[in-house]
Amino acid sequence: MNTQTLNHRILYATALFLAGAFLILTSESYAWSDQRQLSSQIAEYHGFMREHPKASTQIRENPQLVYDGKFLKSHPEVNHFLKGRPELRQEIARRPGQVFGWNNRNDYRYGRYDRDDRRFGWWRH
Repeated sequence: MNTQTLNHRILYATALFLAGAFLILTSESYAWSDQRQLSSQIAEYHGFMREHPKASTQIRENPQLVYDGKFLKSHPEVNHFLKGRPELRQEIARRPGQVFGWNNRNDYRYGRYDRDDRRFGWWRH
């Protein structure tokens, strides 16, 4: 194999690697923008629900109500709000902790050091 062929192969491999890296980085940015959009929708939802406390309490107690036709018929303003935001509706039903702030309620790694957990109590002997 001569040097010119080897240089072409190296150049080709480098181009493929850079194209792959570019594709990975750009596809990741879509995920971040989707997350930002969802966060914005969650903030809008909290503002909307301040004006509708009864519906807010019911959805908080049973997040599956966002798909319940009877509930949505009795609260048409909630139905109208959620109709244009299918990702938000899905997030409320599938992961209510993300929307209502319940996630990691039992995660005490950053607040309670009085547990008998030796991973965080290395200074106690």
